[in-house]
Amino acid sequence: MNCALSGFGTMAACAAGELCAAWLAGESLPHYAQGFSLARYDDGELMESLHAASKGVL
Repeated sequence: MNCALSGFGTMAACAAGELCAAWLAGESLPHYAQGFSLARYDDGELMESLHAASKGVL
């Protein structure tokens, strides 16, 4: 699913579409692609750093 890209997301829509197309085509993904997966919520270190930032993070 690639949706809800309003605001600043409209500037990232082309890159998000490219990542989705590569995933669907079975191509290798860049190292940062995992950060857009729901699996990021299982990354305790990432979640701690976001909570510690105490500011809005999109």
